Formats: sequence, structure tokens, C-alpha cells
Amino acid sequence: MRDYLYVDTPRVRTLLAQLSSGLPEARRSDHTRRWTDRLTGGDGPGHEEGTRDQEVRSLAELHVAMLEDDAEYAQMLLDVSEVSKKAKNWNRGRLHKALHPGSLIRVKGPTSLIYPASFAASTAAFDSFGDNSDFADDVDKVIRAMYGNHQHLTLRVFPCGEDEWECQYSGVICDPGNYLAGEKEVLFSRLGADPQEWTTLAMISRIPQRDSTPPEARFEKAMSSLEAAMDSGGEVNRKVLEKMIQETSRAMEGVGLSEAPTWPAVSVIPLAVYRAVRSSQITSELELDD
Repeated sequence: MRDYLYVDTPRVRTLLAQLSSGLPEARRSDHTRRWTDRLTGGDGPGHEEGTRDQEVRSLAELHVAMLEDDAEYAQMLLDVSEVSKKAKNWNRGRLHKALHPGSLIRVKGPTSLIYPASFAASTAAFDSFGDNSDFADDVDKVIRAMYGNHQHLTLRVFPCGEDEWECQYSGVICDPGNYLAGEKEVLFSRLGADPQEWTTLAMISRIPQRDSTPPEARFEKAMSSLEAAMDSGGEVNRKVLEKMIQETSRAMEGVGLSEAPTWPAVSVIPLAVYRAVRSSQITSELELDD
């Protein structure tokens, strides 16, 4: 059994349809285990709105399991959980050479979800008790600078632990399939601030290059190229402008004003986040009389 935290329903369905030459609704495996897309069975009340919503989510979760099965069979899914635990694989670039943009990976490790909008709302609520709202306004400006449209969730997986913060898989959860409808605001109360052990199925989005140029130097280079173009003829052509935008964007990444990760972190597109459901047990220690 799995407890699903998030599923990118549209992207999972698209990938599965390509692997399976169509989108399967049910499957019988070699062990006669049946996958079913209906939570309540064939005679369930499929017309009720709450049941429909639950069945849509169940079908999305079913497709995640199918995608993993088919991708593993086609040797297109790589489990990087163990190799990602070694910081030297990150710092020496070994992991980056093994991964390719667009490839599918699965990684299990300490995982943190950040919802900046919730933090900004909490700060605003705190300031409402006082006469000065400058603190909440300043926090909102910082969050917008760091996270842009802070209605999205930020996912970070730390295979080496938080002590090796730079060695992370980083991604933004946009929730195009509305899987998290109504649940974003309660994620912090459910999960807390500390990273928890989750498994993430993801697509490699970007593998940044090692960059030794300081962000300040990139800002200066971008501004000087723009000034030189203006001084030469008073006009800025598209090539100069785009070069300036590229250099400025790289500089913003370097100082943390962009969600794009810097070396050695790897950018991913989260497809699903889940954990195994384990049974709790009464141990002999709990039955002691002391």
C-alpha cells in the first residue's frame, strides 16, 4: 500500500500512454493481481461528486504504479536512491554524468515541501495583531523575489541528509491536474517543518554546469555589455538584450533569486511523491509495568 502525497496526473498519463501505446484502465499481472480504476467496485455510486473525485485520484495513483512497472520493464526508469547518498558522487560530478535531461528517476530520501504562500499568510496574520505591517510586507517581497509566484510548492529531496544541503533534487510542484486541491494549506500542519522519508518519481529537468564565475561578475558583465551597446549607437539589438538577460538570469541563480538549482543540485519535474504504508506494532517494551 502507498500513501500518495502528490501526483502530476496529466504528465503521468502522457508518459504512460506513450509506453503502453494507449492509456490502460486495468491490468492483470503475472501474479493474477488486478489493478482496478474504481475505488468502490463496479457497483459503486459513481455519480456522487465526492466519490468521483476520489476515483479520479485513485486512477491517477494507479497510473503511477503502471508507469513505474512499464518504465522499469523498458529500462527507462533509474532508481538513484543509493548512489545519491554519497556526497562525493555529487561533488565530483559522477552523478551528473550518469543522468540525462528527460530521463525518469526514482529517489527515496529525506524530503521537504515548502509552501511559501502559507508562510506569507501566517506572517500577515501575525502582523494583524500590531499596528505595523512592515514586517509582513517585507517578508512578502522577499518570498516573491525568491520564489516568484509563491502559490506553487517547492520540493527538495536530500539523499545525503540536510547537512549536505547542496546535494539535492529540486523541483517545483505546479499541480496541473489539481491533485492537491484544497490541501496545500494544511500540508505544513500534517508534515511539519522537518524533512520526512518519501519516494519521489521524477523526470530530470536540468543538470546545471559547474560555474566558478561569481554572480557579481555576471551582473557587471551584463550591465557593461548593455552600456557598451547603448554608447555605440543608442540602440540595443535583440542579440545584446538576450545575452544580457541570460547573464543576469545566471547571476540571479547564483545568489538564490531563482528556483533554478546551482551545482551540484539537480533540477527535476516531480511526477509523484509517495511513501509505503507500514503497520504499527505493539512492542514488548510498551507492555512493561514500569
